[in-house]
Amino acid sequence: MTLRRSTAAILAVLLLLLVVGAAEAQTDVLDRDSLVQAQSAQLQTAKQAHLWRVAAWGGTNALGGLALVLASSRSSTSTRWHFGAMSAGWGVVNVGIAAGGLLATGTPPTEPAALLAAERQFHDILLFNLGLNVAYSAVGATMLGASYYGIENVGRWRGFGTSLILQGAGLLVLDGIAFWASRGRITSLLDAGMQLSVQAAPIGVAVTLQF
Repeated sequence: MTLRRSTAAILAVLLLLLVVGAAEAQTDVLDRDSLVQAQSAQLQTAKQAHLWRVAAWGGTNALGGLALVLASSRSSTSTRWHFGAMSAGWGVVNVGIAAGGLLATGTPPTEPAALLAAERQFHDILLFNLGLNVAYSAVGATMLGASYYGIENVGRWRGFGTSLILQGAGLLVLDGIAFWASRGRITSLLDAGMQLSVQAAPIGVAVTLQF
């Protein structure tokens, strides 16, 4: 009788552990799904917000640059005219890029691996753009500096150079904001993936990597 009671007690404990483990595993799955959905929505919103900021920056430069061109003389106020022309050109390009990105926005990923890959791709694109922005400003600074060494068309060099510095700096700020936000989301995904991977097992703890 005592042996039967002991066996029944052991079976009851094992059954309880199995039930608790299954419940906690189910909770982990639900938590992971909620996290993925929330992070997916954040990525989608972040991309759109970044593109709208770029569009606003581009539109401001396009209109402001065009106003300067119309209000300036290419011969008597060459620096201002060329600054306006370059700014307007860059503005139109930025608006076009932003519009294309907004139109091409598709359905956000819903799988953990796909979401992490999409976030990393966005992060890497922004990192590449940050490097380009520094290069733009460096080229502009070189042109501006060269204009003081007796070259021809001084106004063009100074106007174009100053505009390039401004464009590079402005886009550096916009891309930088989106870049650091993306890094934060990647860190959150990886940290959450490690936490959600710890699941209760009947005996001990099972650890798997979700992302």
